Amino acid sequence: MLKTSIALLLLLASSFGFTPIVRMATRRSSMMDMTPKIRQTPQLFYANNSTETAAAKDKPPTDDPSLEADELYVQFNSVASQDVVDAVLDEEQEDKEQEEQDIESNLDQVKITDSKHPYRDKTMNVISSERKLQTWLHAQHLDSSDDFYPEGIPMDVVVERLGDTLEDVATHVRRKGYENGKMILTKEQEESRKTVVVLGSGWGAHALMKVADCQKLRLIVVSPVNHFVFTPMLASSAVGTVEYRSMTEAVRSANPLMDDYLQGSAVGVDVRKKTVQVQMNSLLGDVTHGDPPTLEVPYDYLVCSVGCKINDWGVPGADKALRLKTLDDARILRRDIAECLEFASRPDVAPEERTRRVTFLIVGGGPTGVELAGEILDLAADVTKFKGSYPHLKDSIRVVIAQGGSDLVPQFEPKLREEAKKSLEAKGAEVLMNTRVTEVGDGFAKLKTKVFDADGNVVGGEESTLPLGLTAWCAGTAPVPFVETLLEQLPPEARNRDGRVKVDQWLRPLMPSEDLTGSVYVIGDAAAFADQGFGASADSPLPQTAQVAGQQGAFLARLLDRGYDVSATPPMLLPATAGNSNSTAIDVFNDPQMRAWLELRGLDQAPGFIFLNLGILAYLGGGEALSQVQLGDFPLFSYFGSVAFLLWRSVYLVKQVATRNRVLVTFDWMKSFVFGRDMTRF
Repeated sequence: MLKTSIALLLLLASSFGFTPIVRMATRRSSMMDMTPKIRQTPQLFYANNSTETAAAKDKPPTDDPSLEADELYVQFNSVASQDVVDAVLDEEQEDKEQEEQDIESNLDQVKITDSKHPYRDKTMNVISSERKLQTWLHAQHLDSSDDFYPEGIPMDVVVERLGDTLEDVATHVRRKGYENGKMILTKEQEESRKTVVVLGSGWGAHALMKVADCQKLRLIVVSPVNHFVFTPMLASSAVGTVEYRSMTEAVRSANPLMDDYLQGSAVGVDVRKKTVQVQMNSLLGDVTHGDPPTLEVPYDYLVCSVGCKINDWGVPGADKALRLKTLDDARILRRDIAECLEFASRPDVAPEERTRRVTFLIVGGGPTGVELAGEILDLAADVTKFKGSYPHLKDSIRVVIAQGGSDLVPQFEPKLREEAKKSLEAKGAEVLMNTRVTEVGDGFAKLKTKVFDADGNVVGGEESTLPLGLTAWCAGTAPVPFVETLLEQLPPEARNRDGRVKVDQWLRPLMPSEDLTGSVYVIGDAAAFADQGFGASADSPLPQTAQVAGQQGAFLARLLDRGYDVSATPPMLLPATAGNSNSTAIDVFNDPQMRAWLELRGLDQAPGFIFLNLGILAYLGGGEALSQVQLGDFPLFSYFGSVAFLLWRSVYLVKQVATRNRVLVTFDWMKSFVFGRDMTRF
C-alpha cells in the first residue's frame, strides 16, 4: 500500500512538469529488529567499504543487536553530514538529551570531518544542504545478507523535485501579474531578455512552454500544427472513444506570455549566425495565390524538439499504410475504419469480401499497436452488439497484429507480456509473433514468419498473404528531415548511429566552435541522450517516449530561467555584477531572489539531466490494461486487468494538460459508455 501511495503521488506530481535531477539508493528494511532508540535513525549501509573506519573494521563481531545498532549509528554519523543527521534524528523531546550523549560518546571512535553542530537551525541546515544530501544519498545502496543492489528507491529525487515545485509555483504566481496587465517590463528589462526559438509543439516543447519564465525569455514557437496533442490517447480518438479537441491544447494557450507563434516548418538553420529559416504554412491555400513566405528568425537559444516520424523500413507499399503519430493520422484512421464497416455492410458484398473489408492489420506489437488493437476490439464489440450499428458484422471483423519479435510490448516485464498476448487473443485478436510484413498492397499484405527448429534456431521463413481492408503501421521510428539539416551544421561526432543528435547531460550537442556551446539544444525524440542508469552506455540512449521528452523540456526551461552561463561546462551562475562581459542581462537575470534560492539549494552549478522512469501503461481493451509502475529502476508494482485499467484511466486523466481537458475527457468516457462510440464520417 505504501509503494502504491508513493507511486501515485509522484505520478500526480509529474503532471505539473517537474523534472528529476538525481538518483539515490537505499536498502531493504532488514534492520527492523533494532532497539527502539536506533530504529528512529535511517537504516543505511555503505556501497564502498572504504568508508568504514579502522576501528569499525577491527571490531570483532558480536551477537548483541544493540551493539551492532550502535556501531551502525556511529558509522552513519561519521560519514553523513551533520545536517542530514539533524534532519532524521528522533524528534521526541524527552529522548533528545540522551541521544546527544550517545552521539558524543560514539564520536570518539571515528574521525569527524564536519565541525558544525548537528542541532543548530534545523530547517535551514536541511534545505541549504540539498546538494550534500543528494550526494550522500547517492552513495548508499540496498543491502541484504547475500545480494547487492546498485539502485533503490530514489528519495533524493523527491528532495530535488520539491525544490523545483516551489520554484515553478513562484514563477506561475509571478506570471499572473503580467498576464492581467498589472505588471509590465521596463525597456531595459525587455532588451535584456534572451530569445528562445522552440521548434515543435510536442511533449518536450510543450513542457518547456509551460515552465518557461517569459519575463526572462522571449519565447517564439515554430510548429506546423497550432496545438499540443496528448498522444497516448490517439488510439482512443481513432475509434471515437475520445474526441480530438478533448485531448489538445492550443500552443498560444500553453503560455499566454509567449511572444509569438509561427505556423510553419523549420527548413534551414545557420548555427554560426544564430538564425533559423521557417517556411510558413499556406493557411488559406484554397482562396489565395502564391507560395507562403520563408522567414529568417534570429535566436539566442534554439531548441530542437521536432520529434520523429514513422519508419517503414523501405517495405514496398508501406508508405500507403495508415499511421498513428499525429492527430491527423487519428482522424484519417477513424474515417477509414468507419468506411470499412460501411462498405462491408452493402447488400451486394459477398461473405468473403465482407470479411476482407473489415480485416484490420496492425504492424507492430509495441504499446501503440497493442492499444490500437484493444480500442478496435472495443469498437467491434460496441457496434456489433444487439441494436448496434453493425450487428451483422459480428463474426466478420478481424484484428491481426504482426509483431517482428517474440514478445508483445517488450518494454514490460515478461509476465505482463504474456498477459497482454492472452488478453488480446481472448478478445478475438490474432497475434502473429516473429512475423514481418514484406509488402503492403491494395487489399492485401504479404507476411513472412520465422520458422524455428527444435533447438530454437531460425531455419527459414514461411510466406503468406493476408487479405485485408486496412493496414495501420505502428512499428519503428526515424528522424525527421530537419534533424539531418541540423546535423550538417554540427561536427560529425554529434551524429548518433540511428541518425539522432547526440547531446551532453545539459542537452547540448557538440558545436562547430566552443563559443557556440549552449546556443542549441536538442530534446525529445530527436535527441540521443545516453541513459545514466547503472550498466548503461553512450550507445544505449533513452527511449523515444513522451515521458522522456516532457522531463527534458521542463529541465531545459529551468536551466534557461535560472540564468546560468550555459556556454561553460558545467553551466554556472554568472556573477551578479553589471560589468560582467559575459552577460548583458543585468536586469531580468540579475534576480537576487533566484540567486539566493539556488545558492541555498546548492545549485550555483547546474545539475545535469537524469531521467526518472515512473513506469509504463498500456490499454488492452475490454476494461483491461497493463501497468508497470516504478521509480527510476526500482520496481514498485505491476498489475494486469481491471485494477490496471483504473490506474491507466486515472493517470491519463491527471496527466491532461489543463482542467478543461480533464473535464472533456471525463465527459467523453461517460458518453461512450452510455451511448456508444460515434463513428460519424466527415
